[in-house]
Amino acid sequence: MTFLAPAVRFLLDYHRRPRTNLRLLLTRFLEKYRGRDKQALTRTIYGVTRKEIVLEHVIGLFLKKKDRPPPLPTLILLKISVFLLLFSESYPEYAVVNEAVNAAARKEKAFVNAVLRQMLRRRAEVKERLAASTDPALKYSLAPLLLAALQRIGAAADSDLEYLDREPLFHLRFHSGRMTMEQAQLALEACAIPCRALPRLGCFETATVGRFLDQAGHLDEFYLQNSGSQAVALVAASRAGKKVCDVAAAPGGKTLTLACLRPDLKILASDIHPLRLRLLEQNVRRLRLGNVSSFAADVLRYPAIGRPPDLLILDAPCTSCGTLRKNPDLKSRIDRRRVLENARQQRLMLDSLAARFSGSRLLYSVCSFLPEESEEVVEKIAAGRKLRPADLKPMLQKLGFRVRQGEFGFYLLPSELNNDLFYISLLEPIEPGNRSRRTAHGVRPEKAPNSNFQNQR
Repeated sequence: MTFLAPAVRFLLDYHRRPRTNLRLLLTRFLEKYRGRDKQALTRTIYGVTRKEIVLEHVIGLFLKKKDRPPPLPTLILLKISVFLLLFSESYPEYAVVNEAVNAAARKEKAFVNAVLRQMLRRRAEVKERLAASTDPALKYSLAPLLLAALQRIGAAADSDLEYLDREPLFHLRFHSGRMTMEQAQLALEACAIPCRALPRLGCFETATVGRFLDQAGHLDEFYLQNSGSQAVALVAASRAGKKVCDVAAAPGGKTLTLACLRPDLKILASDIHPLRLRLLEQNVRRLRLGNVSSFAADVLRYPAIGRPPDLLILDAPCTSCGTLRKNPDLKSRIDRRRVLENARQQRLMLDSLAARFSGSRLLYSVCSFLPEESEEVVEKIAAGRKLRPADLKPMLQKLGFRVRQGEFGFYLLPSELNNDLFYISLLEPIEPGNRSRRTAHGVRPEKAPNSNFQNQR
């Protein structure tokens, strides 16, 4: 077990930088590791972050009131050890305890040994107590803030919480103008990438994303995009007229999907971060998409772009709590202050676009289920700018998504499509004389906009 001490070093560095992205930091950290050590580090680090709340609870069961709180390095070492003893069957218990004691600071060795030995003696009891717990925040290691938001949108059943506690699956799209689903599946099979076809979305699902990345040079027509994110692009493709502006486009999945599905569109893709925009530009060149123009721009000070677009896409920066399966560290890291900071920025961005392009449709989305980042943002701007929500439920359900309807938009809930949780709202200007009717779920137009997208698919 040579990976335990490196795992402690990584998690210690990560905890000291609370706003750092776990996946990016871990990717850089793992560059010097290969084979089994790399696999063990990856499984352990993601496992500890996914179970952090329950691990802290279990460790607390074996600390006496008179004990001082363990130093952070020791606490992290205990979390890793308890995770391996409770949730992994890959390593003998004696090896875990011995390695943990060896990795502990000299003054902490006796303490670490005592805690882990006690935990081992009561391991069966601890497992039974956790399994019998009626507290979903503890059972699924989920912060109360997130649990309350899931309860509010009807996604707090055990099946939903278990879904969010799983390891992620990944989705592969391809340039549908250059190959069929059958041809795409043959190309993936030729590269030994096991996958499941999702024909209603026009993509594939795989658990072996590493193998896809290793074979990316042989799969130039493919790119990664979660099924939830695809829903936003599919809505845009169905409602766009001639010109679309994706105003926070990087890293570019929605732009790529929209450009592949609607080669007739003129697409302007912008982002405030030039470095992130480069990845989009590289993929546009790789996929040979001729209908995308990209440039750096700030949503709050958007430049003149000629004729206004008929549709703007704002996939706003958010807490990303809808991506808990890919980012398990967020289960315990999102706090109220961060949520409110995001919500304020989201309102500013959406309001700026609504004012700047008063005659255009606005497609707002976030990979978040928090009301402050979703319904509450849209509600305020829609009322102030005289916008109404379009009814997207029939389309989203037809694509296979499980949907919860709010007054101003729609939440994508856990489903068989293994999607991240998203919020999507399409806002349309209320034109003078254009009647609308109010339903139990809010305002929607009498007639849905015409769509050329279905015919093209």
